[in-house]
Amino acid sequence: MDQQSVELYKTFIDDLVRLRPCVDTSRINGDGWPKNGDPENEKFNKILSELTPEQKEVFAIITQSARDGGIHDVLVYLGDEINLEGLQIVKNGVKMAKEPLGSDMHFDWVCRSEGDPWPNDNNE
Repeated sequence: MDQQSVELYKTFIDDLVRLRPCVDTSRINGDGWPKNGDPENEKFNKILSELTPEQKEVFAIITQSARDGGIHDVLVYLGDEINLEGLQIVKNGVKMAKEPLGSDMHFDWVCRSEGDPWPNDNNE
């Protein structure tokens, strides 16, 4: 398998891992939504001000889980399109490798999100 296409795959997954943190989670655990007069923001901030730190943490976990679920579902979809419908992801003329580690994209994303290293070149 072309090493450049494998590296493109790894970069693609790692880029999605970097996009994982949800800004709303930070807002829930932090100072809330921007205080700019937006009625939606004010509504959110009012509710947040009534929550205990433990309740905020639960909502933050739920919010992050929803974001993770969305990323995961898109990767399942892309994997199905690649494996079943011939979708190709190409960047700068390099075709991204298809399951270069023998596992699904969504599985690799979950593993990398949890801090697992990429398998070394001998295991690929």
